[in-house]
Amino acid sequence: NLGKSMKRVSDTKLTLNDSLHVALLGDSVLDNFHWLTDKTQDVRQQLDDKLKKQNSTSLCSNYAVDQSVINDVLNGMVPPKVYVKSRKKHGLESYPTEEDGLVRPLNLIKTDPKPSHVVLSIGGNDAREAFMKSFDLDNIYHVMTKSGIVTRFERLVSEILQTTPNLILVYVYHPEITHFPIFHGLPPASVISKLLTKFSPLFYDVARKHSIPIIDLSLSFNPYSKEDYGSTPIEPSNMSGEYIADLIVKIINEFDFGNETAKAFYKPGGGTDVHVDEIADDWTSDVYGKKLKDHLSRCKKVSSSCEVC
Repeated sequence: NLGKSMKRVSDTKLTLNDSLHVALLGDSVLDNFHWLTDKTQDVRQQLDDKLKKQNSTSLCSNYAVDQSVINDVLNGMVPPKVYVKSRKKHGLESYPTEEDGLVRPLNLIKTDPKPSHVVLSIGGNDAREAFMKSFDLDNIYHVMTKSGIVTRFERLVSEILQTTPNLILVYVYHPEITHFPIFHGLPPASVISKLLTKFSPLFYDVARKHSIPIIDLSLSFNPYSKEDYGSTPIEPSNMSGEYIADLIVKIINEFDFGNETAKAFYKPGGGTDVHVDEIADDWTSDVYGKKLKDHLSRCKKVSSSCEVC
């Protein structure tokens, strides 16, 4: 078992007091600047600020690229021009491209300064590609599994672990619930909820296999609150970016990589409390589905703007 055999980067548990380098890999959950009210306060900047409060030599690097699917993280991709131009316009760091114009995250994490931790958010755009073909739950699941998403994801996790054993997975959030989800290329909320449940084993089983932590944004974002979403219902906001950065910091400071079993970290409804669940051997998608249903019910009750079922 690859994950079980991995050791931490350091023989001593790393904490926020150490000089850390956290690398962000994946999609717009982490490369979220373009969709923000304050584009300078993206997840990278928010996390960098939090790390530097504890140790001024720590840093966060963004190797994520908006619109990425799993294959893009494995093989590299050319950043879309609209985001390249937007980064320049707002004074943000350029994407770290190679001579051929591709961002290759798996090469970047092998170059100095090598990251102490990697945060990986991926899979949402793979699902959106399936939405383009069907809004039927069974058809979406069939398209995604037939495409080899499970094999590709497991390969990606294994390749990252070979370089950086301190890997944090991010499970995608439920999009904002709107009256007309089709306008945003989304199926009805009920289908999305079932899909999140159906695909939860993809992340939870891999986390359990390799004894690594998960940030579960589906149990954190409130899909009935516009404040948790950026300029579209499928992107994070400045506020929910803070949730992500806070959860990363929590894991770095508390999770003992290499010596603990897998755990899920989340902030229900974006609240102040962080919940931590051990991903035990008896974990099932049915258990997860009930937890997600309860979370969505609570969010709906506390949301004064809720008019959509």
